[in-house]
Amino acid sequence: MWFNIDWNILALDNLLTMIRKPLISAFAQILLKPVNSLYYKWYNWRQDNIYKLEHTGQVCSLEGSLNDKFDPLERRIYITDGQFFRPFYIYTEGENKPQYLYTEGENNPIYLRTESETADTGLDFIVYVPEALINTQIHELRAHVNFYKAGGKRYEIFNHE
Repeated sequence: MWFNIDWNILALDNLLTMIRKPLISAFAQILLKPVNSLYYKWYNWRQDNIYKLEHTGQVCSLEGSLNDKFDPLERRIYITDGQFFRPFYIYTEGENKPQYLYTEGENNPIYLRTESETADTGLDFIVYVPEALINTQIHELRAHVNFYKAGGKRYEIFNHE
């Protein structure tokens, strides 16, 4: 393609054949060293942008990009839905018919599910990552998820170990 340029070969190809000696060839390559450095930075920037364009906020794509960047060897990062269970009510508050599974002296209520497990958690998805990543790279994880997630989606990052 037009962007695959070897600047050292280009320097040698543009020298006249009668002055193509090792000293002059090295001098021509040294003159193009800043251009070669800029080209290398531009090429890496281009590769990063192509990678960003190939990934979306879909669960499989977001999981893949998170694992590629933060856990490439073990790939332990995964995403689940934010809503686990619908709340189960025996009576509504308006019926005012409380059911107790304990005596008032015990004062130890038993819950079927915690508030975070019921449907109104306010989260659309949950990202589970290893504890080591939460302790060291939480801000990078949030920035990465914020870049790819769809607008208006709410999420939280939890430890899965």
